[in-house]
Amino acid sequence: MEIEGVYYFPNSSKSCPAKIKFKAPQLKVQSLDGDLLLESDIDSIKQDSALPGLPTSLIFTDNSSFTPNDKNINWPTKSFVNSVPQRLMNNLSSVVVIIILCPVMIWYLIFKTVPAFAGSIAEFIPEEPKATISENSLKFLGDYFLETDIDPMKRKEIENHFFDTLNRLNVSKERYKLLFYKSEALGANAFALPDGTIILTDAMVNKLYANPNSLLAILLHEVGHIENNHGLELIIQSLGVGIIFTYLVGDVQGLTEMITGSGIGIGLVQASFSRDMEIEADKYSINSLESLGISKKEFIYAMEAALAEDSTGNNNLLLDFLSTHPHVEDRIELAKKL
Repeated sequence: MEIEGVYYFPNSSKSCPAKIKFKAPQLKVQSLDGDLLLESDIDSIKQDSALPGLPTSLIFTDNSSFTPNDKNINWPTKSFVNSVPQRLMNNLSSVVVIIILCPVMIWYLIFKTVPAFAGSIAEFIPEEPKATISENSLKFLGDYFLETDIDPMKRKEIENHFFDTLNRLNVSKERYKLLFYKSEALGANAFALPDGTIILTDAMVNKLYANPNSLLAILLHEVGHIENNHGLELIIQSLGVGIIFTYLVGDVQGLTEMITGSGIGIGLVQASFSRDMEIEADKYSINSLESLGISKKEFIYAMEAALAEDSTGNNNLLLDFLSTHPHVEDRIELAKKL
């Protein structure tokens, strides 16, 4: 801290332009040329009486004084310079506890509190916003989709098998819709949108068409996402985590990026959230198959087919970005234990 003003020599009318430099617990008075005029402990300095409209002078132990040019200067006092460090030292244990608890509390908010609230809120979202979200998602993915090459008869057969299964499971089929698209970028894949739309890529159909119950296992996995509102939960979680980060860093523009999913940090957080959701959807699929009298081996076969897809190295950066699934090997092991 450096302040310019006038230094008045002790017991004399002599003065000169000078500047004060604070470096706790010392204060130095120097001429503008840098010559040392006075050095003193801050604790020993007194302040002249403050008068409205006039600068407040410092009085030193040798009766010299310093008057600042700026009348609005508020001199740092002993309490100003030393109180904060002293209080921190006196409460070092509290400081350590705060340092440890802050990241723990942030972690708990992001990974426990936000998901818990997101699940409750998602249940009350009406159908209209779900349709809007799904429509926008389709627009985003539209650049990666081409018209399907799957024969209409095959598509009809898959649809009949799927909707018949929903009836047998007492799941309302009115909200569900199957869409087929060709996509070299996305490979063998399936996607569930919040409004009940399920997208199957041609590669997925071609890979599992000969094993209809394995393809059904994939579809039931997507039904698990929809029935459990996983897509909506992810959106609400993104909003919640974005608000927390914005509160911490004060970056409103960053919040917008995180809400839209373009923030790298939020993408990583979402991946962590969705691993639990993928496992929940896997369990939904396996339990549904078993309630229909279908072996969970069909699910395992579908996962092994997906693993074969991964091992070909065909997955590109887009698919890696979109994929938040747990490792396929882990899902196979989980299925075997259920």
